[in-house]
Amino acid sequence: MTPRTLRLLLCLSLMVSAVGCAHRLSGPLHLAEGPAWLAESAPGAPAPIEVEHRVVLIGDAGYFLEDDPTLAALDAWATGTSSSTVLFLGDNIYNEGLTDEDRARGEEILAQQLAATAVPKFVIPGNHDWGLLPKNYNAKSIENQQAFVDGWAAGSAEFIPKDGCMGPTARILRGSDGDRPAIVFIAIDPTPWINERIREACPRPTTKDEQLASLDALLARHADDRVIVASHYPMITGGPHGGLTYGVLGDMIITPLGWMMGGLLNTYETDYADWITRTQEVMRRNPPEIYAAGHDHNLQLLEADGVAGVYVVSGAGARERVSTVTNIEETIFAHAAEGFIVIDFGRSANGEPQTVLRVVEPLVSADTPVYEMSLD
Repeated sequence: MTPRTLRLLLCLSLMVSAVGCAHRLSGPLHLAEGPAWLAESAPGAPAPIEVEHRVVLIGDAGYFLEDDPTLAALDAWATGTSSSTVLFLGDNIYNEGLTDEDRARGEEILAQQLAATAVPKFVIPGNHDWGLLPKNYNAKSIENQQAFVDGWAAGSAEFIPKDGCMGPTARILRGSDGDRPAIVFIAIDPTPWINERIREACPRPTTKDEQLASLDALLARHADDRVIVASHYPMITGGPHGGLTYGVLGDMIITPLGWMMGGLLNTYETDYADWITRTQEVMRRNPPEIYAAGHDHNLQLLEADGVAGVYVVSGAGARERVSTVTNIEETIFAHAAEGFIVIDFGRSANGEPQTVLRVVEPLVSADTPVYEMSLD
């Protein structure tokens, strides 16, 4: 490589780093070796409730680990009540989804997750389920994963949204009963929004406006129900995908390389930010109780400013991928530790609907949450 080429690469690195640095977060890192960060205003321990339905949120679990303690704890929590569902929040197979070339390894990873518990499961796609690099995303890995999940014979499992489409796709997790509203899950996949090239992979491609109109109609239809909206992508986060610095050397290398490969899928990148802004506008009209995502490999609860009752980031399903996190203005809880987040929908002692969120870190305790809060 000539000196002139090296100078050009260095200049490009500095220019792209400057763009990334404009959005960089800085602050204390809340790593697994230390305590979780908890806001001073964080709600205290909730009163006991009668659990009517439990939802376990786990994302970015796409690495195989023999005798995985997180998946073992997931089953204990999922089967610890009479009615429950598990939602896998994307990046279910690292690094390129379920490819034909590496199918045996991919199926082993996915089968371990699906076999972890017999309760009903929904699996949504993440960016790595489409492929490794944005410029190389393709529908084949998604189609393979969908066929494997939908064909899972050992219990109920479904891959949504289907066929590489953006959704939204709604499923009733628990039907209404008298004065008890239904519990509804709405899945969306913003990957084809963020990466327009793959939008035609869907056999029924929709425009951005059509996708938003469908989400708006679903939220209005279920305005009196208890709703979880989920995708792989957080709307705000104190992790690397929200701009948390990789350190000086990391920012000089990772950010430029990411941009040259088609982007890092960070919240401030143009198409991702556009999806956030326009989707938030829709959700504010009929806010769900929960907006859940993975993508950043840590555990976070964040204030949602009227977009939802709370933002959840639960992307710490794989020990190999746990990443750093700091607290931002909206943070209620943050910890870069392996685990998942549990949502209990139920009734308080006086019969009022109540939702309790529990953060579970199996390497601390498989049975006792490290933090719990009531949403109501």
